[in-house]
Amino acid sequence: MESNGVTGRRLLLAVGLWLPILALALGATLGGLRLGARQWANGHPADLGAILLCEAYLALLGALAIAFGGPQGIRDRLGFRFTSLTDLALAWSAWIAALVAGLLATLALSPLLGQPRSNAVDVLRLSFDPLFVALVVPTVCLLAPAAEELLFRGALFGWLRRRIPLAWAVLVSAAIFAGLHLLPPLLPFLFAFGVAAALIYQRTGSTLNSFVMHASQNTVAVAAAYVALTHGQAA
Repeated sequence: MESNGVTGRRLLLAVGLWLPILALALGATLGGLRLGARQWANGHPADLGAILLCEAYLALLGALAIAFGGPQGIRDRLGFRFTSLTDLALAWSAWIAALVAGLLATLALSPLLGQPRSNAVDVLRLSFDPLFVALVVPTVCLLAPAAEELLFRGALFGWLRRRIPLAWAVLVSAAIFAGLHLLPPLLPFLFAFGVAAALIYQRTGSTLNSFVMHASQNTVAVAAAYVALTHGQAA
């Protein structure tokens, strides 16, 4: 499978660029609102948070694009390309398997890690304002999965698998992916998903396939959170 150009230097460059790009974007947004729409910003904290979250992931995508050579680098170095419908079906199958295994492991370990709770519920509970929903739903369901798959599978796993045995590259990348989400009760599920996504990328050579897994998972989580909130099932 392709891994040309996935170097530690490019990975560090992407992470290093993300922070200043994010700082500039957030600074421009907050500064502009402070000067021209302070009253709106003060009265719509959830909408402001949705804008900043969207900018954070856009900044990450921009940093990855710069570090890995633009759209062509995203395709060729990080593998974001269509391969086949068979690979997509394999990706969905792997997602379902990871979903089942991850949920079982999460429930089994909940006495140690705490009661599992979807962060999608906490996000959607902030507001049902049209602007908030219009920003948060595409960010969580599409933008975040794209950025995270390019980072964790395309860049991180793509670098690790060239330096350590494949099994360790899968496990280490999955552990980092799970840990950086900062959701201890969901660590088993996130780890299981990270393993499955890395294996799909290794098998198919495409982060588009692992993105489909990730986008499917986040979309289901958002839909379930919406149903729980609108039917009074979320504590």
